[in-house]
Order: sequence, then structure tokens, then C-alpha cells
Amino acid sequence: MRWMQTTAIVLSLTFVATACASRNDTDADNLNNQLRTQGVTDQRLDDPRIVNTDMDLKRGDQGIGRPYRAGGRTGTFMAQSAMTQVFPNPSISPRNGSYAENAIEMASRFMGTPYQFGSDRSDPSSFDCSDFTRWAFLSGLGMNLPLDSRSQARYVLAYSNRVYYDLNYARRGDLLFFTSFLGTNPDLYRGVTKSVDAITHCGIYLGDGKMIHTASPRTGGVRIDNVFGNHLQWRFFIGGSVLDQK
Repeated sequence: MRWMQTTAIVLSLTFVATACASRNDTDADNLNNQLRTQGVTDQRLDDPRIVNTDMDLKRGDQGIGRPYRAGGRTGTFMAQSAMTQVFPNPSISPRNGSYAENAIEMASRFMGTPYQFGSDRSDPSSFDCSDFTRWAFLSGLGMNLPLDSRSQARYVLAYSNRVYYDLNYARRGDLLFFTSFLGTNPDLYRGVTKSVDAITHCGIYLGDGKMIHTASPRTGGVRIDNVFGNHLQWRFFIGGSVLDQK
């Protein structure tokens, strides 16, 4: 039944995305222009008084899709989606010649949406980080990416033609992946072992050193932040495109 529900969501979102492209181009262009020109949402993600005691920021989406035990029972936080290669729906035209703009435009529509750990993957009224990136590509392009940040990183490793470990190679529309938040002091990240299993956070790169993402309730849900000169730069592990595929 879950696959039927997911298929129905994908089909309905493809219709929405196609309708948006045909009827609301002016509104979408205005949103995208605002996204290109506006600065970071605020300074909360860089404020030690806020983030150093933010347990949701430290946890990220760690545990999503993984087993747990409670009351003597074993289960998972949510069913894992299969690692299947997906492509933009051919009925959707690229905006300004780039499918990345479709995903970014849809991501911009969710600005300010509340953060919720383990958010319902069929309901865009709240997000954790990987739910947000998945919805941007699902609603913008009909691409049903895996459910959590580690699986999305594995997807990039498996299918992308452009994978990098240096943040300076990031391009607009790429997915960026980060290891656990340890604090705002760069010395805390020296010698930290980074791996796919250690990933706890992800977002969509906008260019100009900025990323749209969602990190915790205290930092305000979906927002824009700089990725250089703060803990995001020090936590960065891997990036790549889900559009430039093998």
C-alpha cells in the first residue's frame, strides 16, 4: 500500500509542478529572483548562545530510517525507500534551461516551514533536513529521492557524474552533506573522521556561498545560510548533483 501512496503523491506533485510551470511563471521568477538576491535569513545558525545547546541541531536526521528498540520491540523510524535511479519527469520543462532551477524554485516556496525530526514524508507541512531536500526535487521535478541524508548521499555516490569533497566545487542546485554538529569552534572538527554513516544534515546549494535547508526548530525551520566561515564549512563531507547522472 505504501508504494501505491507514494506513486499517487508523485503523480499529483508532477501535475502541480507542470501546472505551476505553465500558469505561474511570473510568480516563480519573482520568487527565484528574491532567492538569488536575498542574504541569509538571520544569524541564529551562527549564534553560540542558540546552537551550542540545540539538541535537534546536534542530532540532525540521525536515526531516520534506522532500527530502534522500544518496549522490547524492534522497528524503524520509517520504511526505507529503495535505491532506485530516478530522473526528472519529461513532461516538466527546465526553468531558464536548468532543472536545478525547478528544484530551487519549489524549495523557495517552503521558506519558514517548521522543522520536525522524523517528519511525515507524505506531508510538506513540516520537514527535517532530508525530507525538505526530497520534497524540493519531488514537487519540482517528480524525482523521488531516498528518505534520509545518508541514503541521499549514497544515491549521489551511486549515480552522480559529479561528486566532490571540496565545498569550493559546489554548484547551484547541488545537494550538500554534513557530519554531526559539534559546536561553533573550528578546532572541534580537527581530525574528525567523516563518512557517509556520520552524515546528519543536508541542504541545497544556491550559489554565492549560500544554502537553503532546515536544521532545527530553534533556528527557524526552512532558511538560507552561508556555508563558508562557519560550522557548515567545517562539517562538510561530500556534495554532488542528482541531475548530472551517469
